[in-house]
Amino acid sequence: MLGTPGADNQVQVNAQLVDALVDFGCDPHTAVEYPRWSSNQDGQAGASGSANPSLVIETSFGSEVLTELSAGGHELQLVAPLGGPGSAEIIRISDNGLRIAGSDPRRDGWAAAF
Repeated sequence: MLGTPGADNQVQVNAQLVDALVDFGCDPHTAVEYPRWSSNQDGQAGASGSANPSLVIETSFGSEVLTELSAGGHELQLVAPLGGPGSAEIIRISDNGLRIAGSDPRRDGWAAAF
């Protein structure tokens, strides 16, 4: 189970969390601390017909990634590590019933699994 607030950012953040959990094998806490990005248009994620689309991206992706994105024509709006969109809480229930929780340090919150 996982979730995040964030209007249009919800789908983007949840997809990144599932990617961290499934594709990279992260535990819930590591997944919520992974660097984040959000495709925004006119200050609002997913708005159609925007004249000024940008990619809000945490600098923790590293200079090589940021340089490549910029060279590819993306307008970057850099934010500090853990300064990106969303505020996720995750609870994973293992096959043996063990519950593991993770809480996003981007905002106040906590996750409890018992």
